[in-house]
Amino acid sequence: MQVKVPAADGKATLNLLGPRLLRLTWTPGTEVQEADARDVLEKSLLLVHHVPYAILVDMREIRIITVGARAAYGSEEMVLAAAMLGHTPVDRVIAASVQHSVHKVQFFTDESAALDWLTRYLPASQLHPV
Repeated sequence: MQVKVPAADGKATLNLLGPRLLRLTWTPGTEVQEADARDVLEKSLLLVHHVPYAILVDMREIRIITVGARAAYGSEEMVLAAAMLGHTPVDRVIAASVQHSVHKVQFFTDESAALDWLTRYLPASQLHPV
């Protein structure tokens, strides 16, 4: 059974896909602020019980990730890898803005490919679903 948690004052939802694997989905039209990013990071750590994790970020339809939000995400050392899922050239540009992170970041248009990529960063014992 998947666990879902609202975040960023209802602008986002976190889904626990596996012991160390999360999916973050933003509400269409969201402008991701630093406070939103920090709330998502805090709730992510609670969901994975404060262990390093990988995250699929469904960023389709968001408007912008502010400089402060990018800095918060990019400096989170508990993230092993982040797959940015989008489908437009604008999504690709937004994803490129978080490429300079302390963890691996890659843009994808295909969710299955993104999840396959993320599992390479998880310990083998953590690949089974919740």
